[in-house]
Amino acid sequence: MKKRNKQIFTVIFIFVILIALGLIYMTYMLDKIEANASNSIKTIVKNDASNLNKEIEDQKAILESITNKIIIDNTINKEEIFEMYEKSDITSKFIRMAIMYEDGTTITNDGYKVDYSDEIENFFSNNQIHVSENRVSKIDGKEINIYSKALEVDGEKIAILLIVTTESYKDIFSNKIFEGKGFSYIVDKTGVIVVNANRKIKNGNLLEAIEQILKNSEKEKFIAIQNTIKDNLNNNISGENILETISGKYYMVYEPIGENEWTIFTFIPSSAIASEANSALLTTFIVSIVIILVFVFISIYIIVTNNKRQKQLYEYAYIDPVTKKGNVYFFREKGQEILEKNIPDLYVLILDINKFKMINKAYGYKIGDNILFGVGEELQKIFKENNSLICRYSNDFFAVLFESNNITKLLNKVVKNVENLKLKNNSYNLSINIGVYKIKKEDTDITQVLDKAIIAHSISKGNVFDKYHIYDEKIEKELEEESKIENEMNNALLEKEFKVYYQPKIYTNTEKLYGAEALVRWQHNGELIPPNKFIPLFEKNRFILKLDLYIFEQVCKDMKNWKEKYGKEPVISVNVSRQHFMEENFLEKYAMITAKYGINPNNIDLEITESAAVNDGIDIIEIMKKMKKLGFLISIDDFGTGYSSLSMLQDMPVDIIKIDKSFVNIIGKNEKNIVDYILYIAKELNLKTIAEGVETKKQIEYLLEKGCDIIQGYYYSKPLQVNEFESYLI
Repeated sequence: MKKRNKQIFTVIFIFVILIALGLIYMTYMLDKIEANASNSIKTIVKNDASNLNKEIEDQKAILESITNKIIIDNTINKEEIFEMYEKSDITSKFIRMAIMYEDGTTITNDGYKVDYSDEIENFFSNNQIHVSENRVSKIDGKEINIYSKALEVDGEKIAILLIVTTESYKDIFSNKIFEGKGFSYIVDKTGVIVVNANRKIKNGNLLEAIEQILKNSEKEKFIAIQNTIKDNLNNNISGENILETISGKYYMVYEPIGENEWTIFTFIPSSAIASEANSALLTTFIVSIVIILVFVFISIYIIVTNNKRQKQLYEYAYIDPVTKKGNVYFFREKGQEILEKNIPDLYVLILDINKFKMINKAYGYKIGDNILFGVGEELQKIFKENNSLICRYSNDFFAVLFESNNITKLLNKVVKNVENLKLKNNSYNLSINIGVYKIKKEDTDITQVLDKAIIAHSISKGNVFDKYHIYDEKIEKELEEESKIENEMNNALLEKEFKVYYQPKIYTNTEKLYGAEALVRWQHNGELIPPNKFIPLFEKNRFILKLDLYIFEQVCKDMKNWKEKYGKEPVISVNVSRQHFMEENFLEKYAMITAKYGINPNNIDLEITESAAVNDGIDIIEIMKKMKKLGFLISIDDFGTGYSSLSMLQDMPVDIIKIDKSFVNIIGKNEKNIVDYILYIAKELNLKTIAEGVETKKQIEYLLEKGCDIIQGYYYSKPLQVNEFESYLI
């Protein structure tokens, strides 16, 4: 009897031990699942906050570029501003654009007139970009956010407004996670819901709503949590909590966005993460008679379920849903690991599809997504043998980390295959640009490596014939110099650091002064910067428009001064940038300046380069006719470089042909010289000729013999400061 009792006790003891071990193990597994889930949820919320911040920054950058263009164009004409907006490819991001005047009157691009006179201070308080809280539209009642920037043009203050629906921010949330059981909100620093991605809780104050649905036993505990959340919201600090509510336990994770003092709150029910584990635990208690088998089965089941959930969380955090390739976070993490292995011949590549937004507009987002998927697959095929890491970096950008000992051949293959993309029975003709950087031993940061590939990509993007560009130190140095110049150029203009130099033009037969060419030099910190260091950049960023007008006015001032002092008004030539041809009224500005200083336009020679004269999309002949009508002389500069045709030259109302220095340099070196033909053409068309870059007596004698009218070059004089040039007028 005692032995049987002992055996029963032993069996009971073993069962109790097994049940205890099972409970301990289940508790451990649930804790581990909760810990892993918590980390992954935090990653998801950080990604959402980062993506929303990037979206807001992108939209602010668009507004900045529009206001910069308005300032450069010096216009407050609403039709021109709205046309600028309508012709851009950014309208898909905003529902409308508006211009606000100082009295609060606001005009939209789609014809509405709104009164914001009660909010003028919000829009004109400073000249920084302001992003409003969500509000109800006065036009259609939608919830909207307004991006605005105040600026001053021609002494008049206006504010440019770009309007986006608050609803559009919902697309950025990972709100489909856990079969839609998770939900997110954006709140302001007081807890008021700004964007409601899932109406589990109605709009209002999120903190108050949470308190109302907590179990009674948790309300006191929530007061402490609520105070912590309030402090964190005020100080833009992230956080996490587990909440016991009437409907169950929730993981609550929040992360500051970095804009407007907004914070993303995401809630994930524990049932969506560990429901199977809870069921298994309950089953373990009920089916205690088979505890060992159930224990083994549940253990395996939990491991498989946990792995499945972890895979889901991993995909949410690191895998792009469209291309099924890694996202930027995956690329940075794995790329950093590869970078630290110091693999030789390792490259990073950035690729984008040109005008991809137009593809989405024309064919729809489904086709656009198919193309992105196809590009990812094509890259996978091309780089499969190169130990590659491929990701969709953002939007239509892809990044690839790979090995190669024949980079040119590989890049040509990428261009050929991707630009002629084949998907099932369809072919797509795409246009791409690629930036490449070869990783060095000293490179230790994947972000910096990517930045250099992006710099190379920007060089490729600026050249229609340059499908790919490989980064070198020269690029970095040039970009640093350009950035320095752009930071200083506006102040340099205000401080009158740009100086006009005059290079005399001399009659060939009499050696008397004909006139001069006005040339610009930049005198900065005691250093004289030559024009080849800054003019190409100013052409690119259109600052040349301001500089040309400044130089033109300075020339007119000098000419007025010479007329008063010496009674002479020599012919002065000024260069006209091709950028001016894009402006309809630039000649009127020139005419107003000449009238202001009483200068005869017949003594001003507008020099147009031959390449600009044949620029596609510009009716140069009509522009020249307008120049002639206003009384200006016209020169074709750098003539003979091979762009224009004789028939076109016949139609141009030109006065002077300037022979390019490259042809003057070979005088006497060849039996036949193109200078002879240019002089012959000019004589037949009854045009004056100026040879530039003349430096030797031999060149002078040749040009005199051949009948060239005017000489410009170092043989007679280098470019001179104003006071030095005046010696020619005495």
